[in-house]
Amino acid sequence: MDPKLLLCLPQGDELFNPLNTMFIQMACILVFSQLFYLLLKPCGQAGPVAQILAGIVLSPVLLSRIPKVKEFFLQKNAADYYSFFSFALRTSFMFLIGLEVDLHFMRRNFKKAAVITLSSFLVCGLLSFASLMLFIPLFGIKEDYFTFFLVLLVTLTNTASPVVVRSIADWKLNTSEIGRLTISCALFIELSNVVLYTVIIAFISGSMIGTLFLFLFATGSLILINSFLAPWLPKRNPKEKYLSKAETLVFFIFLLIIGITIESYDVNSSVSVFTIGIMFPRQGKTHRTLIQRLSYPIHEFVLPVYFGYIGFRFSIIALTKRFYLGLAIIVIVTIVGKFIGVISACMYLKIPKKYWLFLPTILSVKGHVGLLLLDSNYSEKKWWTTTIHDMMVAALVITTLVSGVLASFLLKAREKDFAYEKTSLESHNTNEELRVLSCAYGVRHARGAISLVSALSGSRGASDPFTPLLMHLVPLPKKRKSELMYHEHDEDGGNTNGDDEFGTNEGLEINDSIDSFAKDSKILIQQVKLVTQMLNMHEEICNATEDLRVSIVFLPFHKHQRIDGKTTNDGELFRQMNRNVLRHAPCSIGIFVDRNITGFQQPHGFDSVQHVAALFFGGPDDREALALCKWLANNTLIHLTVIQFVSEESKAETPVGNAMTRDNNEVFMEVLGRNQTEQETDRSFLEEFYNRFVTTGQVGFIEKLVSNGPHTLTILREIGEMYSLFVVGKSRGDCPMTVRMKDWEECPELGTVGDFLASSLDVNASVLVVQRQRHSHDSFIDD
Repeated sequence: MDPKLLLCLPQGDELFNPLNTMFIQMACILVFSQLFYLLLKPCGQAGPVAQILAGIVLSPVLLSRIPKVKEFFLQKNAADYYSFFSFALRTSFMFLIGLEVDLHFMRRNFKKAAVITLSSFLVCGLLSFASLMLFIPLFGIKEDYFTFFLVLLVTLTNTASPVVVRSIADWKLNTSEIGRLTISCALFIELSNVVLYTVIIAFISGSMIGTLFLFLFATGSLILINSFLAPWLPKRNPKEKYLSKAETLVFFIFLLIIGITIESYDVNSSVSVFTIGIMFPRQGKTHRTLIQRLSYPIHEFVLPVYFGYIGFRFSIIALTKRFYLGLAIIVIVTIVGKFIGVISACMYLKIPKKYWLFLPTILSVKGHVGLLLLDSNYSEKKWWTTTIHDMMVAALVITTLVSGVLASFLLKAREKDFAYEKTSLESHNTNEELRVLSCAYGVRHARGAISLVSALSGSRGASDPFTPLLMHLVPLPKKRKSELMYHEHDEDGGNTNGDDEFGTNEGLEINDSIDSFAKDSKILIQQVKLVTQMLNMHEEICNATEDLRVSIVFLPFHKHQRIDGKTTNDGELFRQMNRNVLRHAPCSIGIFVDRNITGFQQPHGFDSVQHVAALFFGGPDDREALALCKWLANNTLIHLTVIQFVSEESKAETPVGNAMTRDNNEVFMEVLGRNQTEQETDRSFLEEFYNRFVTTGQVGFIEKLVSNGPHTLTILREIGEMYSLFVVGKSRGDCPMTVRMKDWEECPELGTVGDFLASSLDVNASVLVVQRQRHSHDSFIDD
């Protein structure tokens, strides 16, 4: 068969069908990008760099210089047919970015992102004006200097948020403070550039924008429609894990209609689409379905093609020496402007110096805003030539490549500065973000985890920085494993790993519990699903703690309370998994013995205040447990009492309550930094906690004098029914107050006190046993 017929190429005077060229271009970009990614990944390069290089390989600079390849890839008027397809791709990934953005973080760090954006704009604007003085004589521009200045300004200032988002994800920084701040700054800069781009187009067309009302009305209307559709559609099929694909398509069709309407009035729809995504209802099945349906195709297909198309536009064949000089000036001025602007903002905001080079480097990457501007109709501008267009596009591509490569090398060279900081709760300030990961095998464990989240979040609904995550653990009978977010699973067959069939019913019930809690409390719990063999599950959990950068992990106890109040053993495999996590976890661990019938209940929706006791004997684990109680103390639905057990033989002469009051945590941290004995450290920590919470009336304080282990057991039995939750540390070394308690120990992984509270018939409360993260120099007490 004739190759032209096989590829549906035009025959004679037949009309040109651009789909063949477009799809083959995409296929080539995907193949080359995957090849480059495999080669560059060991060097730490992010995916966008490999994908842009793939586009350059296919561009007129390399393969498209071959006559046959050029004849196929660069056919006349082909670009005109791609406008709608590129618009659909741009709409999809801007909507997804809006869905995935961390709203709580952006609100908390609005000032930082705004200052960095403004500083970057001011410096790049000044350098754009200075560069204009060079470019006017260099390119022989004799009129309309202002439009050229605006084009130059957008070219220098813009940052491609999709490139930043994808790069940060590839480097596993999307859960870190600096990674999320970088994404927020990129979004602020890009959206500001879209507004500036719209002004430029209005200025070029010679008329002011008269469609602002339409823009706001269309965006607001779809936000309102989504707010009704999002909670209504899941009610039609409550037993389904996700919305149907037809129902999902409805949202995307509405989105395209709004986008097309706005674009038809020469207004860029990126801001509108992003706003619709960011305002979409976050809790519930609808949001989970859209994330699941869009994430895989956009991250694995749309964005690689988009990045590859940036490289495909690269062409420097027609440039002369003066345009090469202009190209070099634009690249240098762009990077220098970002560095001066961003570093100045970092100095003002007192951002740590270790991030000063990384932030401006990654924020220098360019993207679709610059390309949209360069592709606009400048037919009335005599200075706008094909050569200037190619020079500007080449500047965008080179700047993005240079910035991406430099950022990856900075990360590689200073890997420790960006690594997961393994800090304990003891040194964690309540003003800092608390990230907790709760593990659950089923809905019973999930409800207990939700109760802990509810308690730690505060009575005002996570008023302090608080990010709860829940990991659904699904043991595999065979040797298969995959750690997947919910959006990476598709019960209709889209899941390439085939693990979605496991834990489906439990997953549906867990979803319902989380959605119900989010509706009542306005607290969003991020969900992760882990499907793996039971023997390897502790390794996957430990890896997840580093990737998710959590401060503490809550594990379910291997026994559960039945309806009749008795306990049932779920199996030794579950117990062994907990023991393995305790040994290897890079963060603090809490084992939650949930007595869901007689013990601790979810504070949100509970009729009365619950009484919680923190038992303090001394030692690093008890300090860690008491540190966790700082978040419980901020919940008005919980009455916390600290019970300090003091040995009669070593009772201090000065009670804790009479200690000198410390004004702030800096004094406390200074004390801990000295070379102290364990007892002195315990006392310093307890005094700081007392002065902060007890003297203000937030927390109660009781001191118990004990002589030995049996005496301690007697006291624990006496208070066993007074509280709904006991919080205690796991290990405390050779403590005289717990001596001889190990004689009847059943679960050493809970420690002596925790084991008694979990197994005693005299205690009806739930128990949370906390172990501080183990450092390499710590001696681990074997369970």
